[in-house]
Formats: sequence, C-alpha cells, structure tokens
Amino acid sequence: MLDTIGPGNWTREELNSATCSLLSRGAWLKPAVFRVETDEGPVLVKDCASNLFIFRPLARWLLGRERKALQKVAGIEGVPKLLAQPDANAFVCSWLLGAPLAREGFQRNPQGVADQLRNLVSAIHERGVFHLDLRQSQNLLLSESGQLSCVDFGAAWVPGILGKLFLSKVFASVDENAVVKWLARFSPELLTAAEAKRLIRGKFWRKMWFVSPHTDRGEVAAARRRLEELGEKL
Repeated sequence: MLDTIGPGNWTREELNSATCSLLSRGAWLKPAVFRVETDEGPVLVKDCASNLFIFRPLARWLLGRERKALQKVAGIEGVPKLLAQPDANAFVCSWLLGAPLAREGFQRNPQGVADQLRNLVSAIHERGVFHLDLRQSQNLLLSESGQLSCVDFGAAWVPGILGKLFLSKVFASVDENAVVKWLARFSPELLTAAEAKRLIRGKFWRKMWFVSPHTDRGEVAAARRRLEELGEKL
C-alpha cells in the first residue's frame, strides 16, 4: 500500500507500482481510470500515459482542464478532492462512496436528495465551474447514509472572461436542466412550477445538446402533470 498522499507526493514510479484495479480503459482522448489502495483507504486515479502517442497531448490537456475544475471546487462537500499529481499525464483524487443515482435510493428521502442536488449544482456554479454531464447516473453517487456526491468532471468547463460573459447562462442551464430531469423522473411531485416549465420548454434544445443527447423517459409528461396539479399554465 502507498503512504498517505498530499499534493505532489506521488511519483510516476510509485503510481506504477501501486495496488490498483482498472475501472475503465483509456481510449482515444479518455484517460484510464483506476482504484488505487493506500494506507488511508482507496483513491481514484486518472491516467492518460498509456493513450496512443498521437492523442496523448490533447488527452493531457483535457485531463489538465478537469484538474483545474477540481481545484476550483475544492472544499465543497460532495465533490472529489484533488490529492496529488504524479506527472502531467495523471492526477489522484479522493474516492467517494455511493452507488449511481437510481429511483430506489432517491425515493428513500426524495426531498433531501432533491435539496442536495440543487445545492450542489449551485455551489459548483458559484465557483465558476459547470459540470455539463449530470444527466449520466454514474456521475451522481448516493451513499447508504443518503449523502449525494457529484463525480467525473471530465466534461466540466471553467470559462474565462469572455466565456463567462457570453456562455455562463447556457452552461448553467445545462446543469440545472439535468437537476430538473432527475426530479421529474423520480419525484415529479417535488418540481416547482418554474422547474416544470423549464423542462417542457427546453425539450427541443436538450435533444440538440451534442455532448450528451437527452432521452425523454417520461419526464416531460410528468412535468405537464405537475403543472396541472399546481394549477399553472405553460
């Protein structure tokens, strides 16, 4: 097992000799993902060192972008903590407990999970970070104790001055629409009138979102029913 980690404490040699389990193979621009055992418990490692050399520079840049996002959200409960950077091809972050968000877990405490989801997205946005991939269930983990976590910032964006000026509202709506989707799917009775209207009106644009195309699994119909319950019109 490796010793306790701190920023910059791991070398490539130590990483290569660690006891690890492969979670996802690296391919094209995606890094390989490992669970690595340490004296302080498991950690998660993303590593693009084995990517084909012609793709590695861009894969390294994308990994650096994700690392920057994690640095910006440092200290927020429910997001991975950046722990170490063995070299430019890899970084180490904390291992968060939980299973991918699913109906059974959500409905054990629907109001509590819904509030955590809204608050987590709000906290990330306050740091100038937009996750952009919250519609994937594996990126939202729910622990046995009911703690919600947001992981995998590989698609996240930290816009600069011009990006904030022209695109921040668009980026924010992508994450906020994802929150509304999960509420409509698992507990539509918790949707506010504004959220139900947002989901219905945004149906066309969600289908056009090229990063992670939207698949309607009854959310729009649930939102319409919720508006009727609230006595609201679109």
